[in-house]
Amino acid sequence: MNFWKETISIFKDTGTHFRTGVSYMLPVLLIGGMVGSLAVIGGNNIAEDSIWRVFKDIGTIGLTYFVPIMAAYTAFSITDTPGIAPGFIVGVLAQQIDTGYLGALLGGILVGYVTYMLLKVELPSMLQSTWGFMAPVLSTIVVVVFMVYFLGPPIAWIMGVISDFLTNLNEQGSATMGAVMGFLGGVDYGGPFSKTQSTFATAVMDLNLFVPLGICGSIVTVPPLGLCLATFLRPKLYTISELQYAKSSWVYAIVGGFTEIVIPLAVGDLIRVTIATALGSTISGFIAGYFLLELSTPVLGIAQWFFYNKPMVFVICVVVGSVITALSVNFLKSISNRDIAKLNIIDKQINES
Repeated sequence: MNFWKETISIFKDTGTHFRTGVSYMLPVLLIGGMVGSLAVIGGNNIAEDSIWRVFKDIGTIGLTYFVPIMAAYTAFSITDTPGIAPGFIVGVLAQQIDTGYLGALLGGILVGYVTYMLLKVELPSMLQSTWGFMAPVLSTIVVVVFMVYFLGPPIAWIMGVISDFLTNLNEQGSATMGAVMGFLGGVDYGGPFSKTQSTFATAVMDLNLFVPLGICGSIVTVPPLGLCLATFLRPKLYTISELQYAKSSWVYAIVGGFTEIVIPLAVGDLIRVTIATALGSTISGFIAGYFLLELSTPVLGIAQWFFYNKPMVFVICVVVGSVITALSVNFLKSISNRDIAKLNIIDKQINES
């Protein structure tokens, strides 16, 4: 085994591995997002024996496990079946230590790589028969230790700093607070940074401060709606699978209000998409903070529309943020060397495999 040649080959195809993970994750996210969105019809207080509770539970399951599924099949893309279980476990861990979908993607790549390399180790025939079972166990332990002790702590520290910053801003610097919260909501799509700003927004409701929640509500649909709009404006910049996904995502992005909906459109071009969504969400949050937009109850989707003190400001925030996201991402993609024809071929191969 040529260690360096194998390593370069795996990491050179990182984009393909990510896309494989996303292709398997999509059905889970779609089911969770669409069925969960239906629960909004049942209102805020849903009875335990209600069908709306069942819909809400399905949505929760889908929006919880799509991240581990993505990590599992990212690892699968590297090392086939032996990578699925380690990838799933690492994906669940990524959520538990608040590293979000980015941590799950990184963990999926790492555990797939480590599993692949361990399976290449040549052992005596007596040990080789059991090594296929033991290698995934060992790779899981190695990557989990790395994530818990090296990846998790700096993220937790950054989150603490951000939380302190937002708390100290309070209502004195609402526009600045809105920009910071918008940026956090636009960079990791339901991950640790998004959770920091949404947790802060919910917590200060006890102090009768509703502007942070208004800011939070104004930015949550900007990333998915911005990317859906972008595919409509410049379809030639996107793959067939991205266009199909965006076409089916408009409605439940509005109805359900889940930022996570944007992830399948982000993973294939992570840096450019993240820059655009962060910019659009930052401006949306700034506007909401500047005009002291308040949301009086912590709900998502259509239900939240009825609890804003300034509904038109909310609409302006979403429209402006989405348009800026769309124009920004299309500009960045237009000056890139992204080969759409090649990516379509890769997607076709993944779907046929």
